[in-house]
Amino acid sequence: MLRTLSDAIGFFQETLAQHPERDALAAEQAACTGAPRPYPCFYLGHLHDPTDKTESPPHFVLPPHQFPDDPEGRLAREILGLLAPLDMLNPVTAALSAGGPGSPADLVPSFGLPLSEDRAAAGCTRPLDELLAQPPPDPDAAGMMPLFRQHIEMVKDLTPPSFRINLPDMQGPFNLVHAMAGNEAFTAPLTEPGKFHAFMTRVTDFWIAAYERLRTWVGPERLRPLDRWVRITECSVNLVSEGFYRDHILPHDLRVARRFGAVRIHPCSGRHVFRATLERLPGVMATEAGLMLARMAAPCISVAEALELIGERPIVLNIGQELPADFEQAFEVIRADLALSPTRPRLLFGYTGMYWRKKDRPMIRDLHRRLDALWERDILPLTPGKPK
Repeated sequence: MLRTLSDAIGFFQETLAQHPERDALAAEQAACTGAPRPYPCFYLGHLHDPTDKTESPPHFVLPPHQFPDDPEGRLAREILGLLAPLDMLNPVTAALSAGGPGSPADLVPSFGLPLSEDRAAAGCTRPLDELLAQPPPDPDAAGMMPLFRQHIEMVKDLTPPSFRINLPDMQGPFNLVHAMAGNEAFTAPLTEPGKFHAFMTRVTDFWIAAYERLRTWVGPERLRPLDRWVRITECSVNLVSEGFYRDHILPHDLRVARRFGAVRIHPCSGRHVFRATLERLPGVMATEAGLMLARMAAPCISVAEALELIGERPIVLNIGQELPADFEQAFEVIRADLALSPTRPRLLFGYTGMYWRKKDRPMIRDLHRRLDALWERDILPLTPGKPK
């Protein structure tokens, strides 16, 4: 029976040491530096369906545990929860939350808007006039910023440095404006550009200041490898044209890129978003690509096209693809990506079976094992400077 935070930390460390092939931070670090790695360390799962009540035998079960309902006890439960991906043979990330909901709405309360009931989005939108009538938020005191600072300090005090600390979900300036102003984020740039750019400037000012504070509070020794580069999430750019992005959003993204010197981009699979950010923003160090099966708002960027656009630049490409229902077809999709690794060490991999459910978990695990074996047998021997 695990009862204390020390018990949870010890069990986590022992378990991850027994599964180096699932160490997500090690894979991140290798990709960021372009170093060869001994394991593919890829995510392979199924779509979450709240109506799916099927019982599936587990592969990995946590030991009995009972923690008090206090800060240390809650942190112990979070640490044990980090091992849950082992049930599906998926990567384990030794990184703890910064507090707050950890959702795209993490920064929304800083601008005076309530959260939705599930704390995953803004609870409402407001006209730009109302948003601009509020005083600019204080990056030290607005919204959940004090909570983040307090929680980060607690995590640093109670856990060893081997546990990194995830930054809150910062989104990006335009995503936040869309979340708070709704459709006016798309119409105001054309009808009232001064008002739009005034609010974009305010959001960008706060975003930069909040990012600087959070990274300072966490400290460089606790940042995840990828979090050394600030992340701009560009989901809402998929709802506008490349020209709209260039004229109305890019100037604010440029402020971010120039301030920090290096950025990573979440283009939300959008082909034109990938291209526009890669070509127009200086210091792109990481980005994402992959085809989606569902119909998207904008055409997706394939892995092949993404790599062609990246060329020889040392940019991490995080592959995220949706998989067909057929397991052999899914195997071929992933095999083709993994086979790129010997000449493209800066790749990370993640896959979701959109038609698979809990009943398919045994077959998903078998697919994962087959691909792990393929890496060791066929891919690792071709890797220059391969690890021993």
